Amino acid sequence: MVIAESAVDDAAARVFARAHRGGELFRKAEALGYLALLREAGGEGPGWTFVPAQPLFDAGRHGAAGGEWLFRVGLWVPREHREEFLAWYEQEHLPILLECPLWDGCRFVEVEDATGCRFIALHQLADQAALSSPERARSRATPWFARLKQFPWFDEPFTRVLYRRVGPA
Repeated sequence: MVIAESAVDDAAARVFARAHRGGELFRKAEALGYLALLREAGGEGPGWTFVPAQPLFDAGRHGAAGGEWLFRVGLWVPREHREEFLAWYEQEHLPILLECPLWDGCRFVEVEDATGCRFIALHQLADQAALSSPERARSRATPWFARLKQFPWFDEPFTRVLYRRVGPA
């Protein structure tokens, strides 16, 4: 998988989508900016940044079967905490989120980072109201979450951006 991001205008995003068929294209919900999920890099796009990503796990419905909202969470984790973090995300956090009827699914990928482990969670939502659901609150109120929260790299430094599907790329 390749994640492409850009702050191009709508017309340039349409040109990019025509040149990169077979992927998914999302627009930032509250600002100008696009994110495309592509099977492979193949070609270029002026003004676009391409980041190869290694899929680690997924759950629920995603891609064309998932909701129109994409909640992208960027997570940096020190190497020595990689295994515990991944276990927490896959075994506890994500299953609780998926109990919400509006939380369709997630693809969890890793990208290269020389300073630690960099992950991107690509959550697909049927409605952005999933972000204020009781299930999301509960997923952030467990003993395991609290144990990880003691580390300065956990939670607050994570980046979160909401996108809405505009069509296939």
